[in-house]
Amino acid sequence: MKDWKVVVLSILVASTFWFFRALNKDHSALISYPIEFVFDKDQAVVMSPLPDVIKIDINSRGWNIFRRTLLFSIEPLRVELENPSEVLFLTRSFLTPIIEEQLQGLKINYILTDTLYLNIERKVSKEINLKVDSLNLSIENGHRVTSPILIEPNSVTLTGPESIINSLESDYYFLPKERNIDENFSRPIKIPIIFENILSFSPNEVRVSFKVSEVSNFTITVPIELKNFPPNRPIQLLDSAITLVYIVEKSVGARFLPDDFQIVLDYELRQSDTVAIPILKKYPLDTMIQIIFDPGEIQWTYHD
Repeated sequence: MKDWKVVVLSILVASTFWFFRALNKDHSALISYPIEFVFDKDQAVVMSPLPDVIKIDINSRGWNIFRRTLLFSIEPLRVELENPSEVLFLTRSFLTPIIEEQLQGLKINYILTDTLYLNIERKVSKEINLKVDSLNLSIENGHRVTSPILIEPNSVTLTGPESIINSLESDYYFLPKERNIDENFSRPIKIPIIFENILSFSPNEVRVSFKVSEVSNFTITVPIELKNFPPNRPIQLLDSAITLVYIVEKSVGARFLPDDFQIVLDYELRQSDTVAIPILKKYPLDTMIQIIFDPGEIQWTYHD
C-alpha cells in the first residue's frame, strides 16, 4: 500500500513539474475568444443573435495563454458601436487593432474570423389607434351589439425596431377572447402583441365596453313611391314593392307598418331611360338596429 502511494505521489509531482515548465515556454494556440458589443441597448433592438466569440491564432508564453483563455473570469473583447443600426458587419481589418490593444501580452498571428455580421435596428415609437375587430366578435345567436364599442384608452404607443414599426398601419385591430357574448360587455383586455419578443405596447391593457341585446327579426313589404317621373308618360313598374328585414331589440317588441317606411324611386337618379335604384328614405330610426334589403335595379315600361 505504501509503495502505491509513493508511485502516485511521484507521478503527481512529475506532472506538476512538467506542467509549470511548459507554462514557461512559448506556445501557439488557436482559441475562440469571447467578444462583447457595447452600445446603448435602450435605443436599439438586436434582430438576430450577435456573434459571441472570435477565432484567433496566437503565440505567447504558456502562462499568458493560460491566464487569457483557461481561467474562469475571462474579460471578453469589447467592441464599442456608436451607431449600431448603421453597422452591418465588422471586417478583420477593423477588428485587428481592437484585438491587439485588448490582448496585450499575446502575439496575434492571425485572425481566422473574416467578418462578423450584425443585425441591429434603431428603436422607435409610434402611436397607433386601437379598434376592435367587430366583424369577428363572438356574439350569441339571437343577440347583437347595440351600442358603439368603446376602448379606453383608444390609442397606445408601440415601441420596437424601425423596420417593423414603419410597416404597421395606423390602426391596430384586436379581438376579445370571450366567446358567445350574450350580455353587456365591459372588461379589461390585454392587447395581443405581435412579435412579442421585440415589440411592446404602452399601456398593454385597455378596457373594452359595449352593449349586447337580444333581438328580433321582422319581415315587411313596402310599396315603391315614384318621384320626378314625367307626368305625361305613364309607366308600369316591373316590381311595385320591396321586401325588407328589420332588426330591433326584443325588449322593444316593435312591429311596424309599411307606412313607417318610405322607399323612393327617383327618375332624376335613373341609370338609363327605364332603370333606377330605389332609396330607403324613411324608417323608425330610434328603435332600429339594422335594416336588410336588396337595393337592386328597378325597371319600368312606358305606356303610350
